[in-house]
Parts: sequence; C-alpha cells; structure tokens
Amino acid sequence: MRLMDDRPIVKADAQDYRPITYIQEQKHLLAKVKQVNNDNFVRSDGWMNVLTGLGMCGRDKKQSGFFRISNIFNRSELDQMYRSDGLLRLIIDIFSQEMLRQGWELEGDAEGKIMGKLEELKVNEAMGNLIKWARLFGGAVCIMGIADGLPLDQPVDERSLRDVQWLRVFDRYQAYSRDGTFESDLNSPNYGFPNVYTINDNRTGAIFYVHYSRILRMDWNVLPPRWQNFNQGWGDPLIQTIYEELRNYSMAFSHTATMMEDFVNGILKIPNLTAIMASQCGDQNVLKRLNILNLSKSTTNTMILDGDEDYQKNSTNVTGIADLIDRFMLALSAVCKIPVTLLFGRSPAGLNATGESDVRNFYDAVKQEQESKLRCVLEKLIRYIMISKDGPFNGIEPDDWSLQFVPLWQNTEEQDAMTRKMVAETDAIYIDRGVLDPNEVAISRFGGNKWSMNTQIDEEMRERTNPERDEIEMLQKEKDKDTGAEVTQGPDYMGTGLPRSPASSF
Repeated sequence: MRLMDDRPIVKADAQDYRPITYIQEQKHLLAKVKQVNNDNFVRSDGWMNVLTGLGMCGRDKKQSGFFRISNIFNRSELDQMYRSDGLLRLIIDIFSQEMLRQGWELEGDAEGKIMGKLEELKVNEAMGNLIKWARLFGGAVCIMGIADGLPLDQPVDERSLRDVQWLRVFDRYQAYSRDGTFESDLNSPNYGFPNVYTINDNRTGAIFYVHYSRILRMDWNVLPPRWQNFNQGWGDPLIQTIYEELRNYSMAFSHTATMMEDFVNGILKIPNLTAIMASQCGDQNVLKRLNILNLSKSTTNTMILDGDEDYQKNSTNVTGIADLIDRFMLALSAVCKIPVTLLFGRSPAGLNATGESDVRNFYDAVKQEQESKLRCVLEKLIRYIMISKDGPFNGIEPDDWSLQFVPLWQNTEEQDAMTRKMVAETDAIYIDRGVLDPNEVAISRFGGNKWSMNTQIDEEMRERTNPERDEIEMLQKEKDKDTGAEVTQGPDYMGTGLPRSPASSF
C-alpha cells in the first residue's frame, strides 16, 4: 500500500509505521472509486468537502444526477398523442387560433382586393393548418398553386406569373430534400434549406417535386445546426420540450383518479377467520356474511354484527394533493407559454386578481410568433398575388404596401368611447391654438378604413392655405443677412481666447 504522496507504509518494523490521516484515507477511497467506475470525474467548479463528501462522486448523491434526452418522438407517437390527449391538442391548437383570430390589415389595399383574394384562397384555413403542423411535428410547408406555365420543380417565373390558384399544406414528414442536399451558397436567400422538396402526399399516395420558391415554409422549435441535420433540416416538435411537464401533470391526475377508487375502505374483523376459511364451505360462508352486511348497510337501516365482530371505515388522506396538482399545472403552463386561466379554464386567484396581466403576456408571446414566423409567410404570398397579371393589381406591385397584425387585446365599447372622447378634446385644443387644421383632423380620424387616433400632417395643404409662410421665411433670411453677426456672437457671447476653426461655431 502507498500513501497519496507515494510514500510506502512499512509494517514490518513498528517504529517506522506511520498511520495515515482521515483526509488521506478519503482521498485513497476516492481513487478507488474512480478505478471501479473507470472515470476521472472530480468536481473542480463548485463546493467540495472531503470530510463530509460534498461534491465527491460516490458519496454525494447529487453528483450521480445528469441530463439526457428522455425520448425523441417519431411521427406515429406524435399522431397518437394529438388524437388521444385533449390537453396536448389544446396546447397545439390555441396558438394557431390566437395568431389568426383578429387577422391583419394591409396598407396599400384600400379597396380590399387582396383581402378578397385571400378569402378566396381560404388562407385562414391553410395558415391554421400550417401553424398546427409546425408546432406538432416541428415544421410544415404550404405549396402555392402558381400559374406561370412552368412545372412545380422549376423556380417561379415572376414575369409570366398569372395567378395564385390554390394552397396545400403538408407536414415535415411529407416534405424533405429531393437529393438529400441543402443550399450551401451563403449569398442565397435559401441558404441551409433544400432547393427542391420531395412531397409525399399521404392522402393520394402521389409523389412530386416542388421548388422552394413555390413553398411557404414554417419551422417552430429551431435547433442548432448539428441537431437540425439529425431532423433532416427541420426543427423540433413542441412536445419535445414540454413532455416532462405534460407527463408529470397527466400522471398526477391519473394517480389521483386511482386513489378515488380506494378513497373509503370498509374493514370487517371476524374472529377465527382463518379457521372458518379452512373449514368446509368456509369461503362460501364468509361471502354470504359479507353480502348480508352490504345489504344491511344504509343511512336508515341498522348494521347487524356479531358480538365479536368489528366494522370500521378508513378514508384515504388526500390533504395536499390539490396543491401538488397546482404546482404541476403551473410548471406545464410555464413551458407552454399559456396562462393557467386559458389553458385550464381556471379563474384568477388572489385578491383583486383579474388575470389581465397573464393574458397580456400571452398575447405578447403570440405577437412575437406572428412577427417571427407568420409575417414572412404572408408577405411572400401577398407579393405573388400583387404581381399576378390576372390578379387584383394587374401585375403591378404597389410601392408602399405593408402588413400589420391587428392587436389581440381589444378594448370594450366603453373604453373605446372614453379614448375617442379624450382624443376629441385634445384635437379641439390643437385646433383652437392653430396647431392643427380641422381638415387634417377629419382626414386623420375618419379618412381610412376605420377610426384612427394617429394624426397626419399635410404639408402641401398647409403651403396652399398659408401663402404668407414663404414671405415670412424670406424676410427672416434677409434680416439675418443684414445683421451679419453670427448667432454665437451676441451680447452674451464670451470668447475663450482660443483660435477657432472655420467650421466651428465657438
């Protein structure tokens, strides 16, 4: 045997024997543990105590804990969970419903021609399925039926584009790279994605190829490049990140339901039960006794017992179960980014609680998904509609069009009335002071598709209605020219005594 400092212990001569200390013994044991476990794991980034075993593998239990992926779901599992788990289906669908609930407004389409075309294409249904399948499977595509005289596997010819005729949605398991490669040109807008997709239509069994310019693609949980390659270029299903919390919550409810079956247990003590069961027809006699006991049990009848028999009722203690389920509920709500009031239909708890802040936070999360995932998809589709020769704009794209999502949080009629009243009072003050013109206020408030509180200044109208403005500016320029002194050289000017550069005003 050798000490940790490689000094041998000689036991032949008692005078040369040196006992090892406790710390040396623990270090020696740690070395043995590492040999048994065939590892060299020693914490060097946290607290460690060889006396108590804190931070030491083999003695500190928490050192044996580590993270790993519990399960990677395949398509069959995702299909089954979406069909059978009502809570998971609600989690998947609620974002799709909220992202499309209030719709959007299109600046530059005052007559609503584009909106009419989108309704004809059933864009709400297509976008709803696109969002749901992207959340459920990790990604999805929507193929646009673009009539430009070219097959689906060729890039869109915008000069020959006549119309967008239909929209078809497929999940990511039905869409993959045709040749297994991805665009490697850093200058390409399609960098990192397939140039041509193979679409396997499970409804008809058809297989066809589609160029990426004819596809609206949506990824949900975007992964690092290494894992993205593992998923054939797609993101992760939402269930991959919420599975642990969803399982904990579902199992908690399942165990609670099992406890309800044994919530109340009746205990009947029968003297000499073992001897009775061992006798001839003893089991039948016991069953007959139990049947008589059950028939006599009620709130009005008296239970008949033998003098030596004893009957008791024991109930299962369920104290604290509701609090535990609430904790699982909160954890699931947190990872889903959906408030408890919406996910479980639970009323807000606490003094003066309305749940308004939770709903607003949820709407902010939905707004973020609209901007990051839905905007680019809609803008690509709308642009193709605009440049379509047979479309509502006859192939001419407006210069200043924009897409704006309608806010999800909507005021009540009373709140809208109060807002309009305050804006009207402010407008009256501006008009009386000459800051705004009545025509500007009228056009700003009621000139669009709906009432607006944003005020727009018409410079051209002001120049036409105020011809003296140019004369005043000319007189001011002549006055400054006649004065000849710089503004900084007035009666209060104090020189520094330092030379000034020509471009300096000091």
